[in-house]
Amino acid sequence: MRSHSLRRRLILGASGVLVIALGLVGLALNAANHRGAVSALQARMESYVYLVLAAMEVSDDGRFRIDEDFADPRLLQPGSGVYLQVAGAGLEWDSRSALGLQLPKPGTLETGGVEFREPADGIPYYSLRYGVGWQLEDGRIEPFTVAVRIDPAEIEEQTSAFRLGLWRSLGAAGVILALAQVGFLFLVFRPLGRMAGDVARVESGRAERLDGDYPRELEPLVRNVNRLLETEQSNQQRIRNALDSLAHSLKTPLAVIQAGLPLHGGPAEGTLQNAVEEMKRLIATRLERAGSSARRTLAEPVAVAPQLQRIVDSLDKVHSRRMISTEVRLEEGLAFYGEQRDLLELMGNLLDNAYKYGGGRVRVSGGAVDGGRPRPGLWLQVEDDGPGIDEAQWARLLQRGTRGDERVEGHGLGLAIVTELVAAYGGTVDIGHSALGGARIDVRLPAL
Repeated sequence: MRSHSLRRRLILGASGVLVIALGLVGLALNAANHRGAVSALQARMESYVYLVLAAMEVSDDGRFRIDEDFADPRLLQPGSGVYLQVAGAGLEWDSRSALGLQLPKPGTLETGGVEFREPADGIPYYSLRYGVGWQLEDGRIEPFTVAVRIDPAEIEEQTSAFRLGLWRSLGAAGVILALAQVGFLFLVFRPLGRMAGDVARVESGRAERLDGDYPRELEPLVRNVNRLLETEQSNQQRIRNALDSLAHSLKTPLAVIQAGLPLHGGPAEGTLQNAVEEMKRLIATRLERAGSSARRTLAEPVAVAPQLQRIVDSLDKVHSRRMISTEVRLEEGLAFYGEQRDLLELMGNLLDNAYKYGGGRVRVSGGAVDGGRPRPGLWLQVEDDGPGIDEAQWARLLQRGTRGDERVEGHGLGLAIVTELVAAYGGTVDIGHSALGGARIDVRLPAL
């Protein structure tokens, strides 16, 4: 499973933070507006208390009367949402707006006491109770309780209108900030995208180094990557030069030994000559194998089809008397990301064994491994119609570290070279029975 890109992670993370931040701001502003509206309502309810006190008259016996000619018409309209109540001296009074409603009793509140309550389960109104002490002419203090009740729909309409406008404004601000954020991240990551494209060109072999105008922060990375590529190329060339020097150094003493055998070999001359020839062959093979292991990590892609055809043409000439039929099934545009001579040696050894020990038919199949990757891998399958390989010998043939002269007859040294070469690329080799009746060799090289 592929991980998300840095750009996507930043966009998702910043968008999440933006949504949370704007949401918290919206909740805080909505709560502040609600508290402000309730505070303003409480102040207005206190003005109703003073209004009813101004319209109230108390007789000497403590009985009160209220002139209901209020300036506010809502106090005279039933069900208007604003209700006044007065209780005292054994009497209770409700404003005309409370006609037909079952309002809670005002109760008794100590003189000077103020009680404000918001809607609750028992009282679905904003309620303000005010304790009043009315001094009569004889000096007595007659207590009264004035209650003001207001329907919460008034506050709900006010706060919901504010909330709707608030969330619309915050939503528009969020969209603008998100677009600005995406644009900003695009500008910031544009050099990284350009670098990724340059690295892809290096991976595909279309370029040998990173060249471009990058921001100052990326210059150390570009410089070090280019140094790494240059060092790899230099090390590869140095290893090949050292191997060539070693090969030349070994040829001379072997030539001296071979030249002296007729004079000093005696009866064992033939055996020693064969041993020297075997040493030459093994040295050449091991040097070639070591040289192949010094491959470039970002080597240019090698087209498989032309190289395969090159090998088939050569083997057809060598085995022209046998009239071998070769069937090729390759994916179009199949490429090998490695050294060309490694591919030639790999396919050459597999096909050489198939030509030698097959009955006349050879089939080669191949395709890409993880084709969606910038540098996909490769799978190859070579089949023949020969006697095949004894299943008891499969494990020994594929055992790493076994010398070529210890291999079973037929697919010994060639398959040993194939196994070591595939291991150098981190791949696998499998042996099986072919549908043609002979051996089947499967090679799988992973994507880089």
